[in-house]
Amino acid sequence: MNLEFFDANSFIGRPMNGIFKPAQSGRDLVIEMKKQNLSKAIVWHIFQYEGSPEKGNRMLAEQISGYSELYGCWTILPPQTDEIITQDFFEKMKENKIVALNAFPEWHRFVLNRVSFGEFFENLVERRIPLFLTMGRTCITWESLYNLMRDFPSLTCILCDIGIWGVDRFTWPLLEKFPNFYLETSLLSLEEGGLEATVKKFGSEKLVFGTGFPVRYPKAAILELVHADIPDNDKEAIASKNLERILREEKL
Repeated sequence: MNLEFFDANSFIGRPMNGIFKPAQSGRDLVIEMKKQNLSKAIVWHIFQYEGSPEKGNRMLAEQISGYSELYGCWTILPPQTDEIITQDFFEKMKENKIVALNAFPEWHRFVLNRVSFGEFFENLVERRIPLFLTMGRTCITWESLYNLMRDFPSLTCILCDIGIWGVDRFTWPLLEKFPNFYLETSLLSLEEGGLEATVKKFGSEKLVFGTGFPVRYPKAAILELVHADIPDNDKEAIASKNLERILREEKL
């Protein structure tokens, strides 16, 4: 079957410790996507993490401008510091084709909870704007993630780079308790049967496709889904339809 892939997890720019050849620009990424048979992608810029989130957000907006295949994901910092989150923040998101947010609290030295983000996250919940978090890159601990979801149980949260070996003991309680909590698939390919078991337990609607490019090779995630022992309609949902539905529900 021919699947349309919407990548939820890739970035532009050269990381400090990269393995594969990165996409240095939005144009480079679109070229790579065509090689890999990826139709669309939500992307961020590595400078949002390794450099300045504020400058990295601007760099990302510039790089995705003019490319219909690319949608942006901005990095946030606590609103109290006025570095990124300002009164016109959501208007700027819409103007720059930014459809999601991410955060690296451990790396950027802040606490991701109601004390720091109460009113702002209430806005995210109301607007159904997805928050991408990763268990890699010194992003967030499991305890902090659990506390965040307890603070904002209706938050749309997509967890990326979740690792292997018993990760279901961490992720399945979150999938069970929180209706808008999702898993990204790029590392599920490393655990035999991990994707199938999650679909059997919670349904395919709780998973969104991601490649992890350029940290990981896109074909691994693609082949894992294509050959997964699940029905074709579940493959289609994971490949693109789930993420498209999440974005349709967004109110910017």
